[in-house]
Amino acid sequence: MRRRILLGAALAAPALAQSPRPVRLIVPFPPGGPTDVFGRILAERLAARWPQPVIVDNRPGAGTIVGTQALVQAPPNGQTLAVAISAITVNPALRDDLPYDTLRDIAPVSRVANAHVALVANPALGARDLAAMVELARRTPGGLSYASPGNGTLVHLAGELLARRSGAALVHVPYPGSAPALTDVLAGRVPLLFDVWHSVRPHVEAGRLMVLGTGSEGPIPTHPNLPRIADTYPGFAVTSVFGVIAPGATPPALRERIAADIRAVLAEPETAARLADLGMLAVGSTPDEYGAFIAADIARWRDVVRAAGIRAG
Repeated sequence: MRRRILLGAALAAPALAQSPRPVRLIVPFPPGGPTDVFGRILAERLAARWPQPVIVDNRPGAGTIVGTQALVQAPPNGQTLAVAISAITVNPALRDDLPYDTLRDIAPVSRVANAHVALVANPALGARDLAAMVELARRTPGGLSYASPGNGTLVHLAGELLARRSGAALVHVPYPGSAPALTDVLAGRVPLLFDVWHSVRPHVEAGRLMVLGTGSEGPIPTHPNLPRIADTYPGFAVTSVFGVIAPGATPPALRERIAADIRAVLAEPETAARLADLGMLAVGSTPDEYGAFIAADIARWRDVVRAAGIRAG
């Protein structure tokens, strides 16, 4: 689905700004979901800075692969950008059949926002903190099950990473999305759930779920007293990352200009507040910083995938 939005964009050469052509922003999910809303918030806040029109192009499918492939096939002239989520590092760690090379065919622009991840439990589990849960998992024949919104997702791999770090037997139970996973954990059919904080927050606040630990490196601003997994296992850090990417050969100077505008709008209190409503923390980075993160995260998840024997599917 394509929607035309009047946006901002001093994205290319000055001559282009004088005779503007649309810039295409690929969102690798259907309209209306959180990633689409994120992209539209960013686009709206850039409107004052970019006088070019932008066509928001929703390209869902195959865990963001469809949209990413459309990006890498576009000319590297700043006229096509895409929203990226953590799948940009998980997919190459999980699959060897991608139709593109992530590190060669994709040019990082900016890490834009982080979404917190949390491990929660049904209160009937009895373990009141992470250490007690790990001890219970070690004593339970076959271990403890944890739900996630799907096989090969970031939060699936977060559970595998925790199992490696803690030595606990954690058995992954994949669901086709957050809603059915939450339903079964709330009903007590599965005791644990790894998911993004925004999805589980209402149930935590209502007392239906309890937080055993967040994956954040620092506290969640709205809930600074929540325990972190890193409090028990130092160095544990899993965050859902949202960014902007371009075709691989997009000139560095052009990407720097786009990234600078993104950082400027993220510094606006209104933008930060709207992202916070989605459970996101505005970040902003240079292209090089985002590129270094992507390369390191691919290597980290590849190690987890190989150790756990995870297969795409």
